Formats: sequence, C-alpha cells, structure tokens
Amino acid sequence: MDSDQPQQNQDISGAGAAGVGGDATNSPITTGDNNMVIQSGRDTIQAGGNVYIGTNLPPPPAPGSAPLKPALIIGRDRDLQVLKQRVGIPAEGESPTSLKVLTAMRGWPGVGKTTLAAALAHDPDINARFPDGVLWASLGQQPSLFGELAAWGRALGVPDLNQARTVEEASNLLRGLLRNKRYLLIVDDAWQAEHVVPFNVGGSGCALLITTRLPEVARAIAPAPDDVYILGVLSEADALTLLRTLAPTVVAENEATSRELVNDLEGLPLAIQVAGRLLHTEASYGFGVDQLLADIRAGAKLIESQAPADRAEVANETTPTLAALLKKSTDLLDAHTLDCFAYLGAFAPKPATFDAAAMQAVWEVDDPRPTIRTLVDRGLLEPSGQSRFWMHAILVLHAKSFLTEE
Repeated sequence: MDSDQPQQNQDISGAGAAGVGGDATNSPITTGDNNMVIQSGRDTIQAGGNVYIGTNLPPPPAPGSAPLKPALIIGRDRDLQVLKQRVGIPAEGESPTSLKVLTAMRGWPGVGKTTLAAALAHDPDINARFPDGVLWASLGQQPSLFGELAAWGRALGVPDLNQARTVEEASNLLRGLLRNKRYLLIVDDAWQAEHVVPFNVGGSGCALLITTRLPEVARAIAPAPDDVYILGVLSEADALTLLRTLAPTVVAENEATSRELVNDLEGLPLAIQVAGRLLHTEASYGFGVDQLLADIRAGAKLIESQAPADRAEVANETTPTLAALLKKSTDLLDAHTLDCFAYLGAFAPKPATFDAAAMQAVWEVDDPRPTIRTLVDRGLLEPSGQSRFWMHAILVLHAKSFLTEE
C-alpha cells in the first residue's frame, strides 16, 4: 500500500462510480463497468467488484472454498478456454472433449496462476460441469496439509475429519466421500510434489487442477508432459490494456512511454498491476509522472513497492513487496547457486537471454549444466530453444538486488 491511512478510492474505469452507499469509510464501493477499483490503506480489501474500507470487511471464504471471483482479468480468454477444454467443456461449436483428471498449471511468479484458477472456479460452465462444487486448497511453502484436508471435510459436511490420525487417513476418508461426486479440486501454490498427493482424491467425475511456479513440481505431479499447462505472459496489446485500465489518464497522456513500460515489464501481470497502481496514485495527486515512469522502468521503484492487496499475508495482514514475493523462489537456492543467479542480473541484456557458454564464463565453472538445471527447476530460468535460456525482466531486477546487498 502507499500509506498507512485509507484514502478515498477513485473511479478508474472511465464510466463513473456505480454507487456509494452509507458511510464512505465502511461501505463497499463499486466502480465502473469493469467492477474494478484501485485501493490503498492497510484496512482496505478488494472483494469481487467491491472495495471495503475500515471495519466493514467481507467475511473470509468458507473453509475449502475458492477465493472471491477476480475483479479484473485481462488477456486470459484463451487460457481460460483451454483449461475448460481440459476438464471436458468444449469451445462453442466444437464436440465435447474428454476430461483430463489432472492438470498442472505453471508459470513465472506473478503471471496470474491463482487469478486464473479463481476465475475458473467461478465460471458458469465449470459450475454446470461440476454441479457438486469446487474445493480449493492453498498450500504455499509450509502448508498445513491436515488443516486444508479438514477444511475440505467441513465443506463436504464432515466436521470431524480432523479426528483422523494421519494425513493419509484423512485423505482416504475424503476419497470415499468424493467417489461418486462431481467436484473440481484446485490445489493452489504447490511447492513440493508430495504435498499434492493427499489432495488427489477425486473420483472419475472429478478433475484436479494444481498451480505451481516450479517446473520440477509440475513434472513430478503430471502423469504426462501434456498434463502440464504453461501460463505465459500477456501480449503487448493486453499488457497495455491492463495498464490503461489501472491508470487511464497516465496512459492517455503518455502512450508511447506506457507501451515501452509494458515491454520493459515483459507482460507480467503482477508487475503491471504494481506499476499501474503507483502511476494512478501519483497522477491522482495532480503530479506529473515522467520521473516515476523513468524510475519504474529503471526497476528499483517497482521492486521495492508493495504487491496488490489480494496477495496479503493472512497471518499478519501485511502486503509483501514485489521483491518479497520473488524471494520465495530464491530462498530455495544454496549459496553457490544464488551467487550464480545474482551474476546473471549483472550482465543481463535486454531481453535477458543467455546460452550455456555465456553462463559458464560468468560463473567461472567447468560445467554450467547442474546450475542451469537448478535455476530452471526453480522457475528462475526458462528454456527458449536452441540451447538458450530466458530470464524474466522482473527476475533480473531481483537478481541485481542481491548484488546490491553484497
């Protein structure tokens, strides 16, 4: 957030506010045709098309249930359709497709995997295909597997699942409950393949979707390569549309620079959201944004800024910086591999693509392949063909931050 005190939310949709009821300090505000808002302040939460300020906050999702429907999702129609086809929902005019029992969706940190999964959970076609509902588990690096399984049990009307003696026993009980049901099971933010195993409990009428930033986890989970769906970054047109939605005045007055900005950010939705919020806030005070645009493109202003409110840490109600979200991946690296990752940031060109020989020279190692494998498995490098590898611009900034710290 930009301050500790809630600020009045401004209409950014270009359509005017749809309505504000009662006390503006604790009532929901819905803005414009896109049902999308910009919010700031520690006690402000965006929920669906509403933003709640102060103490009148929406209740948390019921145990085991999906997050609220995303208020803003741009450029993901095709991805949504492909995922729907994987669970047996054909595109308009096409024949029915067979249901894939399991799909692992992976992509860069901040590319929108959780957002897309939440959109899928609220899709009317999904609701029709899985009439019994959606069960959602959020894992993270240190999940409470038993707690998440017990939440599924409560959602299924079995409140005493926590009396099971082991995770395996709880999983088997869920398997029996779901044998003849039609549920979509979503396991979000998996960091270890073994953490997913207890949630693979659906019967023949169920489907399981897992999201992860780690290629090694996706490979371990998926029975076949085709069961992994890679969620890519936004196209330039969609990225610019997202920035324009977030900061319409800024983009209107700085079209060329805004286009350069989304290209610099390489279509990563999280980075564009953070940039758009910064730009909109600055413009709302009546200040020029030329210097801020330059600072964001340089990187430091962006990497140190806080992520959108929907990425708040529930335990302590704080919103992490973009760097903190990225650090989750580099926390998995040993000291040598972290040094190698940091050195890539020091000599990264634009776009940041490298071949093995270049990395070998910079790292001063006899064989770069073990380190390359580790960085690819951790989702910090991506193969781009012909023995070359791609590092996202935001991760380049993150890598440089380690050199600055040293």
